[in-house]
Amino acid sequence: MGKRLTSRYVLVVHEVTTTSVKIWVGALLPSLAKPHNWRLVVRRVNSETDRENETGEIIKTITHLKEQGDIWERPFDRLDKRFFKVEIIDGLEPGQDYIIEFESRVELEWELLEKSFLTTLPQALPTTDDRPFTVGLGSCFYTKHDGGRAGQAFEALYRHHQYRPDIKFLTGDQVYLDIGLGWYPLSEDDCQDRIADDYAESWDLMRSILRRGGTWMLADDHEYWNNYPFLEGINPYLATLQHDEAFKKRWEAAAKRGVQIVQQIQTLRIFNIGNDISFCIADLRSERTKNGFMSDASFQQLLSWIKQLTCPGVLVIPQPLIAGKGDANDKNLPDWPQYNDLIVALQSGGHDIVVLAGDVHFGRVSQVIIGGSGNKLIEVIASPISNLSELNGYAASKPDTSNRMFPVAPVPGVPTNSIDYLGTVTTENKWWD
Repeated sequence: MGKRLTSRYVLVVHEVTTTSVKIWVGALLPSLAKPHNWRLVVRRVNSETDRENETGEIIKTITHLKEQGDIWERPFDRLDKRFFKVEIIDGLEPGQDYIIEFESRVELEWELLEKSFLTTLPQALPTTDDRPFTVGLGSCFYTKHDGGRAGQAFEALYRHHQYRPDIKFLTGDQVYLDIGLGWYPLSEDDCQDRIADDYAESWDLMRSILRRGGTWMLADDHEYWNNYPFLEGINPYLATLQHDEAFKKRWEAAAKRGVQIVQQIQTLRIFNIGNDISFCIADLRSERTKNGFMSDASFQQLLSWIKQLTCPGVLVIPQPLIAGKGDANDKNLPDWPQYNDLIVALQSGGHDIVVLAGDVHFGRVSQVIIGGSGNKLIEVIASPISNLSELNGYAASKPDTSNRMFPVAPVPGVPTNSIDYLGTVTTENKWWD
């Protein structure tokens, strides 16, 4: 499902449940007109013919008319030419395909501006071999030279019945907001305008991804600046921020609006599929300080999820767990004492854990026994979503399989075990490329 339209309005399928979906609708480009009369039409896909024709039975219509008042909100509060609305659509059926259409009334006719596609969560994992519950994973979307190719690839995947992701996780660096060089520092308005433009570009190119399937997003450093919240090391992208504290605060506040309002990111989100599997999506970046990669309160919630698992768990985070310590220019999770507590909790838990992560610009699937527990840790890394080319090709990478034992950095009370690297995907930059 999902032929391309020419509209540049934004329709993002955020989190789904068994009976509801969160839809983000609006415009990030300042040139798009704000519809005064608009609606969301919800269609239930009842057959393969419906799916092929991208249609279905209308089960609900949410209409907003001019005489009822303007309900559009501003994603960036200093900018009046970009707008959005979050709609929670409920009353849906579990494990069901739906199409949601965004329409605007022009004179007396309703015109289609954009459409999205989704599947609600099932009540339990499939028990037949027809089609497994499938999760998509990606991170690190760099816009230059992408030209919509990542979106086209995802569209092709989504059209394939056997491999189509039911839901997906985008684990960070969906935008690259590194400030760069220029006539800075910027005012508060200009910070928001610059960041809104970056979101508009990324969301336009990722459009085919964002409007297909439920999506949980996480922030990593480039949602703010390289190695956020730190300004250490020698990096031309950080120079202005390093020398103007007031500007740094303005930029950070504007970036946080993108994280919280556009990407709808929260620190911790948990959902289960029946009694079969539990998902925890944890933002380990936005609350990061010198003392930890999460606040104490959030971290305790994460540990509680691990301790209370009654089934296998899926932990979705922005950076890998199977890693050594970083440096001043690029911090890794083992650089914080909380990492040790997290690994100890995983060892003490009663179930296997799958970790889904990104950040490192290569693909890798690893498996290891956690300490002396017998619990398996299976880590899947998917990065980047787009090709890193030209000057940014230095960030492409060969998968790191040099670490043979986990934990890589010693964790008191946790014995080390050998890591089994099950698969790798390189983005290594060759000179002839």
